[in-house]
Amino acid sequence: MQKMLRALATGGTAVALILTAAGCGSGTVGETTDDKTGGDKAANGKITVDTAQGKVSLDKPATKVVALEWTYTEELVALGVTPAGNADNKGYSTWITAKGAGLPDKVTDVGDRNEPSLEKIRALQPDLIVIDNDRSKANLKQLQAIAPVLSFTYTTKPQLETMKKNFGELAKAVGKEDKAAEVTQQIDTKAADLKARLDKAGKGGLKYALAQGFTANGTASIRMLTDDAIAPQVLNLAGLKNGWKGQSDAWGMTTVGVEGLTKADKDATFLYVAADNDNPFTGDLKDNAVWKGLEFVKKDKALPLDPGTWLFGGPLSALHILDETGKALKV
Repeated sequence: MQKMLRALATGGTAVALILTAAGCGSGTVGETTDDKTGGDKAANGKITVDTAQGKVSLDKPATKVVALEWTYTEELVALGVTPAGNADNKGYSTWITAKGAGLPDKVTDVGDRNEPSLEKIRALQPDLIVIDNDRSKANLKQLQAIAPVLSFTYTTKPQLETMKKNFGELAKAVGKEDKAAEVTQQIDTKAADLKARLDKAGKGGLKYALAQGFTANGTASIRMLTDDAIAPQVLNLAGLKNGWKGQSDAWGMTTVGVEGLTKADKDATFLYVAADNDNPFTGDLKDNAVWKGLEFVKKDKALPLDPGTWLFGGPLSALHILDETGKALKV
């Protein structure tokens, strides 16, 4: 089923990838407040959650949650909470195939992440809505009129620590803090295990370059991930060293054409993610002279990861990145 979902038209794939990088509450039950006091419980016994829009108070753990960003859908699933609604079920299932991250069939699709259906969200009568702060600013007040809103910013540096913090705050809102701590610890445990296996195989400290490739306007487009991005921060926990030092955008990416790949460290192993039906590395670039002349290509060190390895996700995606890297490096 996942293979079938990945079979998007080339143009559609490019659009989906481009959108993923774009921007890649209050109410009667939940109330936003500027209170700076810490802790899970406010003085009045409410749950207090720290968000990009200030602190949000809930009378009790939310049970009917709508998520309008895949990362937070993934995090809810990781916590054992089935979302009542999710934005773009097909896109989620295509790009996020980490173990345990599958979306249950009963989750209602509430439309595109950039333009979700307020009518569908309202019909679900949620007691909580979770959004990306940048993507959903335009309709924030409309969403707040439906239910309390938790708004998070993914790209705050360092991204890995931001993801862990936001995951913990979301866990507060649904009463799953212990589960969040358990899942988060798995990242460090799996990274340590990968490091040990790399060391044993004589590959400790191996240098890599991590990329996501797709076709845009008929041309190969490649996102190179710097140490400002979450995925390299996860790999670096395993003692790996990032061999890409390009100028990064807010997401920690440098978008280049094939010529730009010449700036990767010569001794780096090239790890990449690309859709099954839109893989420029095995397609358009296969016979390209620049591509064929790259050291990692000549030495057979251009290694694919599972196309469903989501490089901008939550804790389950972080675990998947470590698993896929171990497989690619054969340790």
